[in-house]
Amino acid sequence: MNSPQEYLANERTFLAWLRTCIAIIGLGFVVARFGLFLQQFGISIKNGTLTNISTHYASSSLGVALVLVGMGLAIYALKNYLHTNQAIETGTYIPKNSILYSAVVALVIFGVVIVAYLIFLSNA
Repeated sequence: MNSPQEYLANERTFLAWLRTCIAIIGLGFVVARFGLFLQQFGISIKNGTLTNISTHYASSSLGVALVLVGMGLAIYALKNYLHTNQAIETGTYIPKNSILYSAVVALVIFGVVIVAYLIFLSNA
């Protein structure tokens, strides 16, 4: 017989994934709006320090990408939750580490992209 603690732990994990997805989607929204702010600011001063407005479209694209990643992770979280519940019921649960490794690699790549973007933005 499966204990309720197993199901509750699975639910807590699912809710943690959802909180992470909400944070990523929110970050994506902020990054995309920041690009729009830079674009509007560049248009309003025309001959000021922001001479090349097209360089700030990258933040809009990055923001949209973050929103899409958050949505994709939410779908993955639901799939994982349902699969884990089924595995708990049948007694065949095996932890998966590949998603943890993938998440760390993706986070490091995202950090490198952000650092490169900030360096590029400060040199523009």
